[in-house]
Amino acid sequence: MSYKGPIHIGTPPKQFDVIFDTGSSDLWVFSSMSKANTKDYLHTYNPRMSSTYHGPTGTFEIRYGIGRCGGNVLKESVKLGGIDVNHQTMGQVTYYSANFDTKDNPSDGIMGLAFRGASKTNTHNVVMNMKLQGLIPNATFSFILGGDPDSVGRDGSFLLIGPPDYDYVYNNTISYVKTSGSDGMWSVPMKTILVDGKAYGFCTTGCFALPDTGTSLIVVPNDYWHEFASQIVSKRSDCKFDSTGIFCHDGADGLPTISFVLGNGVFKLEPKQYMLSAQGGQVLGFMPSDFRHFILGDTFLKNVYTIFNMDNSSVGFAHTNSTGYWHEEVSWLERIKTLVFYAAIFLVIVSLISAAYGPVKHCLQRAFGREAQTPGGTALRPGGYRQVVSIPAPAYMGGGGQLGGGPGYEIKNEMAQPSAPAGDVEDSQL
Repeated sequence: MSYKGPIHIGTPPKQFDVIFDTGSSDLWVFSSMSKANTKDYLHTYNPRMSSTYHGPTGTFEIRYGIGRCGGNVLKESVKLGGIDVNHQTMGQVTYYSANFDTKDNPSDGIMGLAFRGASKTNTHNVVMNMKLQGLIPNATFSFILGGDPDSVGRDGSFLLIGPPDYDYVYNNTISYVKTSGSDGMWSVPMKTILVDGKAYGFCTTGCFALPDTGTSLIVVPNDYWHEFASQIVSKRSDCKFDSTGIFCHDGADGLPTISFVLGNGVFKLEPKQYMLSAQGGQVLGFMPSDFRHFILGDTFLKNVYTIFNMDNSSVGFAHTNSTGYWHEEVSWLERIKTLVFYAAIFLVIVSLISAAYGPVKHCLQRAFGREAQTPGGTALRPGGYRQVVSIPAPAYMGGGGQLGGGPGYEIKNEMAQPSAPAGDVEDSQL
């Protein structure tokens, strides 16, 4: 499972629905010269139909954990969240492994959002190019991911370009962690992992975690897998684990809370948050890998608000208002007291604003050089920039991706394991 949303490429602009992937760095879409052009459920790029096409400037190939794709490198106009980026280096895929082509919730390509150091086309991602072209002041973006369009707030899942939206941040607290090195990925140091509050020696010599929107599960390095999985199933005789994942026959009772300590924050996953339905039982959202880092895929990211700051190479993690106070064990009496307290503050603020409306209006007129609109007109809003890309629903892309360069491992055939390779690459008939 990965998350996709709309972008527009070329002049005139054509819409493509791409997977937003923090585990890779390159933007590519299927070419009209590939066999994807024969599929009515895919959108393909035709350079002859765009007046802003420049290329080809070279070729590229990206190898993923379960396949590969490649084609021509070019420069094009790309619009994301209402912002137009000129001369964006990207790829048009002319050949790809068969497992990238799925009719079930298809995707037209991938928009990588990691750093240039990991790019196979040697380019900055779209958000960084927005800053370099003077379109935004800071190269920052963030994700709210939900299991369905209505699962988080009124906006569902979204990619936000610009400063974080504190409406979604519980207690206005974001835990920022600097990235670990120069490999071009968003890997950050992780202090430890707790199973029902106990560390069991995880990360005693230091470990790293990669927040990857292109990977479905939480991926555990092989060195930690046996101890990690053993502790999860220790109180459940019906749960088993092997080299592909953890499987249970019954519900969530008796499974532990898993906590990830990132920076100054502790981010907990309750059993219901990491348990996935499967035929004949449940699959837990964890799997082993020979990749050296933990990968925090959608099983984790759906339960936090994640901010990616390219300017200072850091990742922020925050509890959301859907996973914070209202999901803790707080009595209803305490909740009512809290509501009354904030209601009183709100009334005081309203009174102060009402009393100060005249001076405020005068200041706005002087500051902005125009009339501040009264109720019933257009409200004068402060400046700033935030562009929201709505992500309508999780997308299932059979292609999957390399560890440390998503989109990563998928849930296939209702089993928590990497998708099996679909076979050799089938080159397009050009």
